[in-house]
Amino acid sequence: MNIAAIKKLIPLRLKKHLAAYMGARGLPLPTGKRCFIFLAADYGNIGDIAISHAQKQYLQRVLTDYDVVSVAISQTRFVLNSIKQQIKETDIVTIIGGGNMGGTYPDIEELRQLVIKSFPANRIVCFPQTLDWNDSIQSKRALQRIVKVYAKHPDIHVFARESITAAKLIELFAEYSNVHIGLVPDIVMSANATVLGTTDCLAPSGILRCLRDDKEAALSAEQYAMIDKALADTGYQIEKTDTHAGGSQLDEAHCTKLLTDKLSQFRAAKLVVTDRLHGMILCLLSGTPCLVLPNSNHKIRQTQLDWLGGHPRLVFLELEEIADIATFIDSLLSLPHGTMDESPVDIAEYDDLKKALVAI
Repeated sequence: MNIAAIKKLIPLRLKKHLAAYMGARGLPLPTGKRCFIFLAADYGNIGDIAISHAQKQYLQRVLTDYDVVSVAISQTRFVLNSIKQQIKETDIVTIIGGGNMGGTYPDIEELRQLVIKSFPANRIVCFPQTLDWNDSIQSKRALQRIVKVYAKHPDIHVFARESITAAKLIELFAEYSNVHIGLVPDIVMSANATVLGTTDCLAPSGILRCLRDDKEAALSAEQYAMIDKALADTGYQIEKTDTHAGGSQLDEAHCTKLLTDKLSQFRAAKLVVTDRLHGMILCLLSGTPCLVLPNSNHKIRQTQLDWLGGHPRLVFLELEEIADIATFIDSLLSLPHGTMDESPVDIAEYDDLKKALVAI
């Protein structure tokens, strides 16, 4: 039997443990109080990069006497033992926010559970997430694993970023008083474009089409065609873009440039049409009018309903309204841009998150 055949016989979980053992390395840490950000994005999803940056900036504002230490998701298994050996009771463990809780992105959920299990003596704060689930056996099993692992931790705070996820989490953990569920906006909305490093443009021009083509897409081929025709009929130059740039194990400078370049690109447009949650949020941060369409789950629709209702530069269309999209495009094109130093929500909306962090 050759080596390739032998490798196929080794269970995936064992392969991961072996890789972590072989690649383990020490991680020098500050000597004072530390707040960790686990699963920080070092891959080319600009929405997740924005979350990582905004989460770090928020923690630095709230925990002024702590050193904030980001642990890149690709390095989690390699540095975890080193951190476990150095962890103090006064340290806080936070886990990145986003939309990867549940069974849709099992590798990320597995790492989140690994972090939770690794620090039983420290407060765990899961930053605002969307939980994705359905009626499949796979999804039900994923939820069972989440409850089993999270409920064993004596001091864990899990924040939802929209009310549908919050209601489901409250239902799942109804019997566990040690699991504290909260509801706050996506952490990127605690920031603004200036803080995240974007620059202004001379005069906005053209329209950005920022539509996804992955497993979270909800648009049909016919609806894509209707959107493209309505955009072409405006007479403006149409540029296709995305908030997913690709790549993995990217250094911090590369990630920062991806984020600032995307914000600047959004700022330079007269209008952005998107079905990505952070396409919507980054657009609002940049001050650019935004036409938003649904994705395959509830995260965009419910974020808009919970936190952004009545925003002057945002229109959300349901799938059945796309036939009338031209009218909404014309309306949004007539609007002026906002400033780059405003946040889409009041910072007071994060008070419950702040309480979970400072009450140590």
